[in-house]
Amino acid sequence: MDMHSFLLDSANYPGETGSIEYAETHASRVYLTKDHVYKVKKPVDFGFLDFSTLEKRQHFCEEEVRLNRQFAGDAAPHLGVLALHFDGTHYSWDGAGDIVEYVVHMRRLPGQRMLARLIDENATELPALIEQLAPLLAKIHAAAPQVAAADFDDAASVAFNVRENFEQTAPFAPECIAPEALAAAEQRVEGFLAQHAALLQRRQAQGWVRQVHGDLHSEHICFTDPIQIYDCIEFNERFRTSDILCDIAFLIMDLQARGRLDLAQQLEQGWRENIDAGEGADILLPFYKSYRAWVRGKVAAFTMAQQPEGSSARAEQKRRSRDYLNLALGFLARPFLLLTCGLMGSGKSYFAQHLAAATGAEVLRSDAIRKELAGLAASDKVHVPFGSGLYDEESTARTYAALLERAEALLRAGRPVIVDAAFTKQAQRAPLLALGAQLGVPAPIAHLRCDDATLRQRLEARNAEGKDISDGRLELLDAQRRSFEAPENALQLDAALDVQQAVSQTLAQLV
Repeated sequence: MDMHSFLLDSANYPGETGSIEYAETHASRVYLTKDHVYKVKKPVDFGFLDFSTLEKRQHFCEEEVRLNRQFAGDAAPHLGVLALHFDGTHYSWDGAGDIVEYVVHMRRLPGQRMLARLIDENATELPALIEQLAPLLAKIHAAAPQVAAADFDDAASVAFNVRENFEQTAPFAPECIAPEALAAAEQRVEGFLAQHAALLQRRQAQGWVRQVHGDLHSEHICFTDPIQIYDCIEFNERFRTSDILCDIAFLIMDLQARGRLDLAQQLEQGWRENIDAGEGADILLPFYKSYRAWVRGKVAAFTMAQQPEGSSARAEQKRRSRDYLNLALGFLARPFLLLTCGLMGSGKSYFAQHLAAATGAEVLRSDAIRKELAGLAASDKVHVPFGSGLYDEESTARTYAALLERAEALLRAGRPVIVDAAFTKQAQRAPLLALGAQLGVPAPIAHLRCDDATLRQRLEARNAEGKDISDGRLELLDAQRRSFEAPENALQLDAALDVQQAVSQTLAQLV
């Protein structure tokens, strides 16, 4: 019996019965019984994390228990470190044979009260829970031990961390990020560091660099009484020592990554209402959110590389890596006005939805606004000949005028905007491009293109499902194509490829 098989059998745990659940990360293997958790650190060395020897794994197991008890006090679920022995034939906990592994032993927290689970289940109590969590985190950060520059140079650490991110992500381009996006991000961040190095130094002198959690996201928060915040960073002091803005940025980013921009905004507002965030918070928070998303994207890429080629697990980690890296790019982009452009069925709305998830942009969809102006529900189907009825010149002009008006209001409020429309005519694009120039925001056109067979297949599938609000139909495609005026100086995107690749290419331009 190998070690993994031994740990999967509940008969090998004192007092445990029932089946064993198993989970795996890039750095650990986790075995869950009904009431306890047993975590084994993998013998890996990622540079920023080194568990490559038994002695190092013992040290970091002990550090994990010590630091989490220090951070969470009596509420910490960490019980201690167990030694696993092997006598040449059998594994045991009783001291027979040599110690071959160390295992962190924890109480199992109720899964149904984990923040990540509550988000997955769209629990109605989430806003109330975030209202409780925000002041608690502010209190923890306010009380965290300060770290002086003589002991730890935060500005140098930040620069090292982000450069390490780029270096360690590079082998995963273009699989997880467009090479041009990686280059654009690196250039943008280097410029940011040069511009704000003095700000980082001042914040440390003012006491904002502290010993914090380091891995503050929704899988490490459990809404018991009291709220339990656990699993702080043990493997790298450099990651555990940071500006409090960097620590809270992780959870804000995580909420947005899970599709809850509303909770992310609520947490940020509630936290800042309960703590003096210090000088430059508005400047640094987006930067730290980008850094945190990049770390998650990099870690997902590491995990992807550990999975077999062609496996569903590898595909899932690749998707996660792309999602997080695109989110990281989105935090680096300043407000923008992006116009989609393309024939029906080219995937404009799907692309807009994913770009909005990465950037927090507001999407103005012409299909919805056209029907709203006509007093119809978005789901109402309107089947008329091409260019007639709801789609005649007058209705189309009214729709694009409304898109322009609403885009301007959002941009003046500091919001990035995606205008999701076909924009088949230069005259439809020109007013919005002029608005971008007037307000000084980038206004690129994303021209989504794919082969005719793909367009027709998508239109047939969409109409068969009947769920999309678009009235585009296969019989209208040729007429639209004949009237289409291709945009000049547009970002040309292959809409037949993975949508996150198109998003990554677009973000390279926006960053």
